[in-house]
Amino acid sequence: MINSVRNTVFFLLNKDNRGYISPLEFNSFAKLAQLEIFEGYFSEFARQNQLQNLRKRSLGFGDMAEQLKNKIRIFMTSTTLTYTDVDATNSDPAETNPGGVEDYFNFPSNYYKLINLSYNGRLFQEVDKISFDMIMASNLSQPSVRFPIFYREDSNIYARPLSIFYTGTTPQGTELPLIMNYIRKPLDPVWGYSTVGGDPVYNANLTTNFEISEEDEVDLVVRICKHAGLAIREAEVVNAMDAEKKANLEIDNT
Repeated sequence: MINSVRNTVFFLLNKDNRGYISPLEFNSFAKLAQLEIFEGYFSEFARQNQLQNLRKRSLGFGDMAEQLKNKIRIFMTSTTLTYTDVDATNSDPAETNPGGVEDYFNFPSNYYKLINLSYNGRLFQEVDKISFDMIMASNLSQPSVRFPIFYREDSNIYARPLSIFYTGTTPQGTELPLIMNYIRKPLDPVWGYSTVGGDPVYNANLTTNFEISEEDEVDLVVRICKHAGLAIREAEVVNAMDAEKKANLEIDNT
């Protein structure tokens, strides 16, 4: 799909000699456009669910919420989280202390939205930082193997009790790792090329295609053209793409 999108974008920009964008610029605009559409899946999914609850949307083939869910589903994945021993990080690595109160797990680099955490088939309950501190300070409500908890801070996950990850004899993750089920970010699209006679020529072996649905190809073209129009300071392109996007939204909302 990326080659057809690129050809359409170049046709629209060059038909009136409006300007030229390099492959590097196209890839940058393509990445931005894909992320915009990808992030829009979630806000639109919430809106469609709300409309269905108000009985303002049809089911079956007209079920937009289900169609969006199918678009999102391909980004659902799982991974084993990496355990960080803070004592080993901040001091002599030989003085490790797995199970320390400050130890945490790292988010995967392609993380976008969390679905759940599980350990040995048991799901964790997410709490906020204040609730986490209150639970950990209480003698009556300490987290346990039956009722594990976690909270998120920056790119770290603090899951407790740590005793279920480290027994004192078995390193964390050797037998039963902590599993994160999550929605990942799409891969960055790359229009790959080889230089022939000084000109870039499409090379499928160097290409990373868009991961969002082919149904969004028109939206991709519109968004990339708009970003390209801004880059080459062509107001006519930007205005035309804004009008096209508005028309598409009106069609979707009818």
